[in-house]
Amino acid sequence: MSKKLKNFMLKHIKKLGIKKNNCVLVYSDLSKFGFNNNSFPKILLSSLKIILGKNGSIVMPFYLLNNKRNYVYDEKKFVLSEKIGLLTKLFCKEKNLIRSNSLIHNHIGIGPAAKILSKSSENISIGKNSDFYLLKKYNFKLLLLGCDPMQGATYLHHMESLHRVPYRKWIKLKKIKLVNNQKKLVLVKYYAKKNDKYSSNFNNFFASIEKKSALKIQKVKYGKSFCISLKNLDKITSSFLKKNKYALVRKNN
Repeated sequence: MSKKLKNFMLKHIKKLGIKKNNCVLVYSDLSKFGFNNNSFPKILLSSLKIILGKNGSIVMPFYLLNNKRNYVYDEKKFVLSEKIGLLTKLFCKEKNLIRSNSLIHNHIGIGPAAKILSKSSENISIGKNSDFYLLKKYNFKLLLLGCDPMQGATYLHHMESLHRVPYRKWIKLKKIKLVNNQKKLVLVKYYAKKNDKYSSNFNNFFASIEKKSALKIQKVKYGKSFCISLKNLDKITSSFLKKNKYALVRKNN
């Protein structure tokens, strides 16, 4: 079973356009594959490493969405909540893991290009100079493994901030981090929803760009996997938002 599963994942990842030396931003929902195998996360990560090779790079989200007032961020610790998927939990154990400075949209990575994460700003969540800005600049691909765009296309929120969509606004959130065993207050810029009049509609947006050759799609048992370069996603999304500022949302009844 494990050998067949490995062969399946190697083919699946390659069909999504992932090649040697690529840099990938990976989101995953392993339940969508429908495999009852405890080794699946390990097999998937191993398959991805084989395809990318030693000069490829992998980055995954480790978002800090804890709103508890007493939460203190420590870059040396990973607080594993229910929202952290099995693949990311495994990835946290990687050697030479690099962690970004962002205190909300935090990312972790391995490989040569993952070094860019150390250049990100602690007080910026999305927008210019954020993790997303750097990942696009250094030619990362967005890889959604069994993961719907609504689950993993967080980059589209970054695009909303760049295009200043009218249903969101800039706010500052108070975050606490540990620096040399001392607590430090950081005000983080975040592009938040103004109200509940609109909801993100990323699944439909991806469906509307399916015919674009830049987007690759592969079916899994209970869903789909997607892959597109961040530069292409950025370009396509910009063209939509320039025509319609509400291209990424639907109006609630």
